[in-house]
Amino acid sequence: MTAILFQSKARSLANAMPDPLLDAIPGAVIVLDANGRVAQANAQARELLGPGLEARPWREIVAEAFLPELDQGELRSPDGRQFNIATRPLGYAPGQVLLLTEVTQTRQLQRAAQQNLHLMTLGKMMASLAHQIRTPLTSTLLYLSQVAEGELPEDKRQRFCGKALDRVRHIEGTINDMLSFAHGGQFHMSDFSIQDLIAELQDQLQPQLPLRKARLVLDLLPQPVLINGNRNALLGALANLCMNALDARQPDRELLLKIELGLTAQGEIALSLSDNGCGMDETTLQHLFDPFYTTKMDGTGLGLAVVRSVIESHQGRIEVRSTPGQGSRFDIHLPSQQASTTQLSGKEPQS
Repeated sequence: MTAILFQSKARSLANAMPDPLLDAIPGAVIVLDANGRVAQANAQARELLGPGLEARPWREIVAEAFLPELDQGELRSPDGRQFNIATRPLGYAPGQVLLLTEVTQTRQLQRAAQQNLHLMTLGKMMASLAHQIRTPLTSTLLYLSQVAEGELPEDKRQRFCGKALDRVRHIEGTINDMLSFAHGGQFHMSDFSIQDLIAELQDQLQPQLPLRKARLVLDLLPQPVLINGNRNALLGALANLCMNALDARQPDRELLLKIELGLTAQGEIALSLSDNGCGMDETTLQHLFDPFYTTKMDGTGLGLAVVRSVIESHQGRIEVRSTPGQGSRFDIHLPSQQASTTQLSGKEPQS
C-alpha cells in the first residue's frame, strides 16, 4: 500500500511540472521513468524526436533518431547535427531527466579554432624543422662520407654506420612529431579497451626498462574500460610521456614508473603516469606544453605539444604536477564508452 501511494505521489509531482516551464528550457528535455520509458517531454524534444514520445522506450527512440556510432560520446543525427546529452536522477522518484543540447556549431568552431592555431604556427614549425634536421643531417653525412672512403677497419665502419642510423632515426622522429602536430588532432576513431592499449604500451617499454634502470608498475581496473578514439595516436602520446619519464631518471636511484587506471564518479577514464625522477621547476611547468619549448639539447619541443593535442582531440584533458628532485605526475581524463552507454540506455549507473 505504501509503495502504491509513493508511486501515485511521484506521478502527481511529475505531472505537476508545468509544460511552459519545460518548454522554456533551451534544449530538448526528456523525463524517463524507472523502466527507461519517456514519462514527459518538452516542445523542443518533440520537435527534434517527433510526436508520440510518451511511454516509448528511450533506447528505441535513440535508435530511430540518431546514428548508431557516437561522436566523442555525443549523439549525431543523420543530417550531421551533433548533440550533447546530460543526465540527472529524477530525485523525487525513480527515473532520470535527460537534456539534449545541440553543439554542432560549437564543435565546428572548436575544430576550426584548433586548425587555425596549427596553421598560425606552420611558419615557425617549418623554420624549426629545418633547424632541427640540419645538425643530425650534417652528422649523418659526415659518418657516411667516412664509410664511403672504403679504407676503414670493419669495427669503425660498423660504429659509423650505427651512428649514422641513429641520426637518421632522430630525423625520422622529428618529422613524425611535426606531422602529428600539423595533423590538427583529426583522427579516425574506433572502440577499444584502454587496458589493451596499456598492455601494448608495456610491450613497447619493456626493452627500454633494463637499459634505463627502471621498473614499471601497473595498477589497473579488473573490468575492461572501453574508449572511442584513435589507438595509435593515444599509444604514441602515452609512449612519449613514458619515455620522458625514463629520460628523467636520477643517476643515484632506480626509476619507478607507475601507471594507474580508474574511473571518476562522472564515468571518465582517469589515467595517471607518475615517476620518481628529477622533477621539474615552476618555469618548466608553465611552458611544458608550449610548441617548440624544450629543455633537451636535441629536443624538438613538440613532443608534449603533440601529447596535449592528441588528448584534447579525444575530448580529454591533461594536468601535471611535479616537484624538483622528487618526480612528476601526469593525470589524463578521457570520456569512456561506459558513461556514454549509461546515458543512451537511460539506466542509472550501478553503485
